[in-house]
Amino acid sequence: MFKVQWTVLAIMSAISFAGVSQAQAQTQGEIQTNQTVCNAFRTLAGSIMQSRQNGESKASLLAVKSGNPDHDKLGAMLIEEAYSQPILDSPELKSSAINTFADKWRNTCNHPVSS
Repeated sequence: MFKVQWTVLAIMSAISFAGVSQAQAQTQGEIQTNQTVCNAFRTLAGSIMQSRQNGESKASLLAVKSGNPDHDKLGAMLIEEAYSQPILDSPELKSSAINTFADKWRNTCNHPVSS
């Protein structure tokens, strides 16, 4: 669980370093992304899937709060998706699932849906 708490803090820091103040992002209704943000997002998603594959409870992950309601919603969305997938048997399959999930969310960050 400590790794998940660290990654939540990492993504919040990355978003802060993205060059957009939180107030400006809220006004714009979006977060400006860059490679640093997307890599932090990949780390967060991978950590969540790793917790899933290690059998950690969903409730323990959902209990981690960042202090920012938007970040908490994002984290809950990732947790829900990760926990909708099965726990795999072999270390190789687990590693593949973790990397696939992490890469999917990094790519989503790099190529957001336009309005």
